[in-house]
Amino acid sequence: MVQFATDEQLIYVIDDDTAIARLVAVNLAARGYRVKQFDSGAAALVGLKIDDPDLVILDILMPDPDGLEVTKQIRQVSRVPILILSVRDETSSKLAALDLGADDYVTKPFRVEELLARMRAILRRTTPAKREPARSDYAYRSGELFIDVEGMRVISHDRVVSLTPREWSALKVLIAHAGMVVSSRQLLQEAWGPDYGDEGDYVRTYVTRLRRKLEPDPQNPRYILLERGLGYRMVESD
Repeated sequence: MVQFATDEQLIYVIDDDTAIARLVAVNLAARGYRVKQFDSGAAALVGLKIDDPDLVILDILMPDPDGLEVTKQIRQVSRVPILILSVRDETSSKLAALDLGADDYVTKPFRVEELLARMRAILRRTTPAKREPARSDYAYRSGELFIDVEGMRVISHDRVVSLTPREWSALKVLIAHAGMVVSSRQLLQEAWGPDYGDEGDYVRTYVTRLRRKLEPDPQNPRYILLERGLGYRMVESD
């Protein structure tokens, strides 16, 4: 069954491959979305000064500036959801885009149905009318670690710690379930949505990064513990 957009949501499609961009734009328009198509990131950044799009679909491999730089610049001025497109399938490329603030990643070549499903999942999570109540109105403290979740502020052993958006998403899930074991699948789906679940390497990577930033000795963690065969557990707040 074809699903149609509501309230004429505006989607930016940014890709210098005109065939791909046209394919995406036509399929979106056929489902009731308003679409603006750009063949460069620079042009789209100008458009963002005028429009308030509901979603940006962005290719990584574009000429100056590339998609990663466009993502970085968008995040400096807007929290609009970003869905990355790229022929790259390496984990490092995906993590680089996600760390800069992208919401999801689809690898070319892709099926239009997959792209649309991931896009709808992002819009469900980010459209204010459908967004779940925030769970981030609390603080966490254990030993020398203090986390103001609402204010997005971390202090570890008298050091102010900076986290990427994806690191924050993972940490908030662990804090929300402090004292309980969270499986990799549960962490992925609560942090980034139901389309995730099998990317265990993502979880290991982000837990490793969090430990490096939060733990006094990352090789002997005190706050984020591994329960072998089960998942990860954040120690309870003091």
